[in-house]
Amino acid sequence: MLRQPRAFLFVPLLLILLLKTEAAETVPSEGQDIWRVDLHAVDRLKADEQHFSKIKYYRWENNRWQPSDAETFFETQQVDIPLILFAPGYTSTTQQTTRVGLGVVKTFDSSKPCRILFWDWFSDQGLGGIRRDVRNKLPIVNNTAEYMALFLQKVRPQSKVCLFGFSFGSRIICNAVESLRKSGQCPEGMRLHLVLSGAATDRNWFAKGQQHGRVPEIAEKILVTYSPDDWALRFYPFMYKFPFKEKALGLEGLPLRSIDPVYRDRFENVNVNRYIGDEHKTLRHVQNPAFRNRINSYFFFE
Repeated sequence: MLRQPRAFLFVPLLLILLLKTEAAETVPSEGQDIWRVDLHAVDRLKADEQHFSKIKYYRWENNRWQPSDAETFFETQQVDIPLILFAPGYTSTTQQTTRVGLGVVKTFDSSKPCRILFWDWFSDQGLGGIRRDVRNKLPIVNNTAEYMALFLQKVRPQSKVCLFGFSFGSRIICNAVESLRKSGQCPEGMRLHLVLSGAATDRNWFAKGQQHGRVPEIAEKILVTYSPDDWALRFYPFMYKFPFKEKALGLEGLPLRSIDPVYRDRFENVNVNRYIGDEHKTLRHVQNPAFRNRINSYFFFE
């Protein structure tokens, strides 16, 4: 019987330390319209129109979440104002998603109006060890992506939408865009940007013929930030079965030569190792100069 590498013994402790979400507080500037959708009630319900109606919507007002609804969200959406959707990573509770999401908003240019949506999926850490919990989360991640695809179908035509995913959040938004492409229900004229930071996805999935190889058909720009020293993502292969060959996109970056030449110029691959080292935290990615210099072009379609 093959023995698994001893490094496996350290996975739970390392992930607990390195996937811990950092706190941040901010008050939104005028023109920054902040929302949250709560998917906890539908995490194990198959994504369809009936269950989509059970998703809860909240708006950030007076430094707290105020209940709202999908009708209000979509009716008040303005196509000339970018919609920035933030999907957090694994082990983020609603409170952590709020703190980190507000920290992300703080990095935006306060003079630029935008609507921000926190995608509050069921990423809370469960019982039975992190490795088992991560594996159990994979079906939830895939289902959450289907809900996101349904959401994207409902945005107004001609909208500007930037999907920003960190860690497992990157996996969600990539799966969602692929599902949207397959459905053929992409809103007419929608401009779509993707920002993938510390992505917990397989690094070869954007290769021609692979799982996300056709995502660039509807995504006009894709930014990947990675760090070869990201300690948490070194253990990414262990959520699969032996022999653990898969490598994380957020650890090694994008192999550009594997991308279909037709779409290669839609990708930007940025090594942020000098700024974040081995840390696996959302705010460390968005606050580093290499990332900040690119925020406007991706988030604000400049």
